[in-house]
Amino acid sequence: MFFQVLENQFFHNNQVFDFLPEDYNKTWDHQTILKDHSADYAFVWANGQSLDDLCPDQIYEDWMKISKKIRAFLKSYQIVGADIKNYNLKQVIPEKFIFKYLFYKNLISQHVFENFEKPNNYDFMLDLHKMCSEIAQTDLKLNLDKIKYTLQYQNVYKKLQRVSHNVQYDAYKTITGRLSIKPMSFPILNLKKECRGVIEPFKHCFVELDFNAAELRTFFALLDIPQPEGDIHNWIGEEVYGGKFERDQVKQKVFSWLYDPRKSDKKLEKIFQRGKILEKYYNYDTKHITTIFGRNIPCEEHYALNYIIQSTTSDLFLRQAIKVWKMLKGRETNVSFTIHDSVVLDFHLSDQGMVNELVDEFSDTELGKYKVNISGGKNFGKMKEMNF
Repeated sequence: MFFQVLENQFFHNNQVFDFLPEDYNKTWDHQTILKDHSADYAFVWANGQSLDDLCPDQIYEDWMKISKKIRAFLKSYQIVGADIKNYNLKQVIPEKFIFKYLFYKNLISQHVFENFEKPNNYDFMLDLHKMCSEIAQTDLKLNLDKIKYTLQYQNVYKKLQRVSHNVQYDAYKTITGRLSIKPMSFPILNLKKECRGVIEPFKHCFVELDFNAAELRTFFALLDIPQPEGDIHNWIGEEVYGGKFERDQVKQKVFSWLYDPRKSDKKLEKIFQRGKILEKYYNYDTKHITTIFGRNIPCEEHYALNYIIQSTTSDLFLRQAIKVWKMLKGRETNVSFTIHDSVVLDFHLSDQGMVNELVDEFSDTELGKYKVNISGGKNFGKMKEMNF
């Protein structure tokens, strides 16, 4: 049966209820109130398409009218500078319009489930959608005074005042599956490192779990080469170049060679035969790659290796982040956000005893054990390496 969430209540059969029967198990998207309720989400079922895009023709005109009406109410408060964040929705929009909006939202959700096939990766994308939704529903704790009076960061300060103070991920925008940020979200993925200190934890500290050279470890795994236990760039420096170069030089050499098929490095090619990955995961006839996680991505041969490694690494990391997120359910610690190949926890010291368990779970991937770097700090700008 179909339903929609209305703040802390549920809309179904054109009425609002305080409880949700178990057989009401299909809705549009995830809300925190549903964390203990098993439901399917039309948004995920339709691969992230919008309500407007999915609305059937026979109700499209009515849907657009009520959507415009709802937006007009919200914009009117914005124009007069009224802060309605802490108000009940029914206090700022007449109930009849809310009910009409939810009625059509239910119809669109029903249309999706009745006319779209379930995606092959639905279970994974469902978990990812839930995790990202719960991250988005909690504002970051920001101390913008740290950059308010610094001349070189005035543009950043002004931008952070304009955007929302929560992280809203888009799991469908990039071709490789890497998370991107929605418009007006807090720009966690491209915030200058010098400005990260404005982000502070609500609990005792931040703890960051970060894969060491994640894409290179994926490259090793796809070639069936055992994972080095230590830093992978140091390992390559010794095994390939005999210790002649500093770590940063090794890193630059490896990545410039790895993602540019025109470049040659006989020492690297002697150990790493990148062509084997293309033979296994790239279809030269259809010009598509297919990753171990079932992503099919069209691309020219020049970009194929890049896409294979980046997409595989992204899906691998997100699966591990979801494991950590699930482990923390019911705990004081929570996932604050993810950034690239790391997951950042708003950490409560009562959970200190489970750090090693979290690290073990995060590192234990479908492609083998990935080395995890652990860091912590009182704000996201001052993270220091930690040992447990």
